Amino acid sequence: MIRWLLIALAFLIAPAGAQAWPDGRTIRIVITYPPGGTTDFVARFFGQRLAEQVGAPVVVENRPGGGGVVGWTHVARAAADGTTFLLTDNSLATAPPLHPNLGFDIRADFTPVSLLVDYPTVFVVPGSSPHRSLADLVAASRGANAGFYGSMGAGSSPHLYTEYLLELTGARLTHVPYRGMGPAFTDLIAGRVGLLIAAPPTVLGAVRDGRAHAIAIGTTGGRIPALPDVRTAREQGVDFAYSFWYGVLGPRGLDGAIVARMQAEVARFLAVPEVRERFAQQGGIPVGGDGAALTRVMESDLTRWSQVIRARGITLSD
Repeated sequence: MIRWLLIALAFLIAPAGAQAWPDGRTIRIVITYPPGGTTDFVARFFGQRLAEQVGAPVVVENRPGGGGVVGWTHVARAAADGTTFLLTDNSLATAPPLHPNLGFDIRADFTPVSLLVDYPTVFVVPGSSPHRSLADLVAASRGANAGFYGSMGAGSSPHLYTEYLLELTGARLTHVPYRGMGPAFTDLIAGRVGLLIAAPPTVLGAVRDGRAHAIAIGTTGGRIPALPDVRTAREQGVDFAYSFWYGVLGPRGLDGAIVARMQAEVARFLAVPEVRERFAQQGGIPVGGDGAALTRVMESDLTRWSQVIRARGITLSD
């Protein structure tokens, strides 16, 4: 509560120029995946509310390609005038060790604004799969023909998370990268891949109607209300507790008054009971906060997953 009050206060005392933002101009929220995944849902949910809050058009732009590089580069090179923002997941923080010639610096070429929401990871298998627990999957995945797992692209968070799971358990699965979580999940339901680690919004509908089965939850806490009968990975003896965070950044040099105003709008969005309930129904935890908090999360992820990338020898061709 104190955090929301501080952000609201920053909005109230901001210079008059910041109050006018966005002056009726269209705000673009860029994401690096095609429609159909959790990033797309979060961006459109936030974008719709933001348009109502600031009284200006808000457009979500899907710019997939290059494992996220196309969209990230577009925002890094955009004018710092408050009309272009990036809504990203963890993948931005793990980009440097995977892209030696990235073309921008994730620390220097973006202005961190705020975290939005954090989702636990859900381990899902096709509804037709015989596996009903993480132990079942691991036991079946130690042979020579263990099968396949999907992700929303080489170097994406689901790719790194699954590789870490394989390292923890000794399971052997072959990676199949897709251009987004939507197509990856479509192939999981069809049985073309046997495992996907995803955020709850992507999978809940299919889990509830039997097209997919959730075999574990990765969370630092206990089970989640959205899937109360699904045991956590830790309950099943696997120390996996990583999540998907989603945050907002702007181009380098974004005016501090605009940053404060956007932080205030994020706080306003997350304070709406219906918004919090919608996220809770999906297992999401509203976060909010300032740019420093987002920076700390990004730095932590960069350190942690750089180690995994080196240990597993992960490249963008995997």
